[in-house]
Amino acid sequence: MKIQINRLNHLIEFGTFMAIDTGTLEGTSKIFRPFRTVHCAYYQRSISQQYQLLGTSLEGTIVVAVRSQANIHDQTQARLDRSIYDVVTISRDDSHSLTRFDLVTLKLIKKVGS
Repeated sequence: MKIQINRLNHLIEFGTFMAIDTGTLEGTSKIFRPFRTVHCAYYQRSISQQYQLLGTSLEGTIVVAVRSQANIHDQTQARLDRSIYDVVTISRDDSHSLTRFDLVTLKLIKKVGS
């Protein structure tokens, strides 16, 4: 896949939620701890692809392209433009070129911890 480097104009942080003791009656709160920050580009789906996703678990998701990252997996979360997303799927680029891009499908988290 070829993506022009100037399209990678957004920062995305991959990480997990950690429980932190607040020292109050609530006990703990969850905060997002990033372990990797990379540049990304929004990947636009075609109209027919959007129609095919209606009624599936991928409806309402977005896709971003990042440089190929081996340590990102499906159990992580991502912060993009001050919103937290679950990583749904990762489509890895298996080509042997120097610049490889992975397509990461993200779904917005409605409530932290859900």
